[in-house]
Amino acid sequence: MFSPLNLPPLYRAIAIILFGILAFDLMGVVVRLLSDEFSIYQISTMRNLFGTIPAVVFVLISRSARDVFSIMTPRLFLLTVFRALSVNMAQICYYTALSYIAFATATTLAFAGPLFITALSVPVLGHKVGFWRWSAVIIGFLGVMLIMRPGGDAFTIYAILPVVAAMGYALSSITVRLFPEEISSSAIQFVTQIVTTIFSVILLYALSTPLPITTGHDWLMFLSVGVCGGVGVLCLVSSYRLAEPGQLAPFEYFGIPISFVLGYLAFSEAPFGQLIPGVFIIIGAGLIIVWRERKHQTSESV
Repeated sequence: MFSPLNLPPLYRAIAIILFGILAFDLMGVVVRLLSDEFSIYQISTMRNLFGTIPAVVFVLISRSARDVFSIMTPRLFLLTVFRALSVNMAQICYYTALSYIAFATATTLAFAGPLFITALSVPVLGHKVGFWRWSAVIIGFLGVMLIMRPGGDAFTIYAILPVVAAMGYALSSITVRLFPEEISSSAIQFVTQIVTTIFSVILLYALSTPLPITTGHDWLMFLSVGVCGGVGVLCLVSSYRLAEPGQLAPFEYFGIPISFVLGYLAFSEAPFGQLIPGVFIIIGAGLIIVWRERKHQTSESV
């Protein structure tokens, strides 16, 4: 009988990351809707509070509660704090961008993440990135610049924020591989989620004034943001522990057509003029990385 658990690790990682991307895009739609009434800091705080629900559920399902205490060493806890700060930065930047620019544009710019992951895998993980993959990173950033169009009449400072968010999420994704393999992904995400929530509460009361949440509809919206965001992060964490970052990063680009569809259905937006040709250059850069990863793996297996 077929079972997803019988798939090779790479295929399982691809399936998991695609599901996580869908969850993230759904979260972005709800964040955009909530930003009409609530501050970004309150949305971030509620997302993290409710995001602890899937984190707790997965810890219980995987029976990895014991691993939580393994993270409480000075080195691993500091690494967790670094990941939490990266996520906080990414959330504030990305949610703000969703409030001011087209949904598909913000999402597409945030997909500079795979480029950051490929570049950061060198200093963080000690991976070797050759000419072709460095070329792909440079080409991909050219695509990002074409979408942002700095200096043009349509340029807005808010277009920079998704790129900063992409770097924050990339740091969070790639540093998860610095944890020992015997510590479960669910335990890592649970501890990171708790620390991220603490930081977001501090930012909320330091920089904003929370509004009362008075309707069941708003509570449901905040719950969906937390659950979708928590599931999406856990999928990223799990996938990047199953396979090399360079193998998985290009598959994140599937979020671009998903965001097009969701942006059109939810907000009647179709920013083709701004995204073309930059989006194709970004995707092309990702395909170069895929090609080089496959060629590298083939040469190693010979």
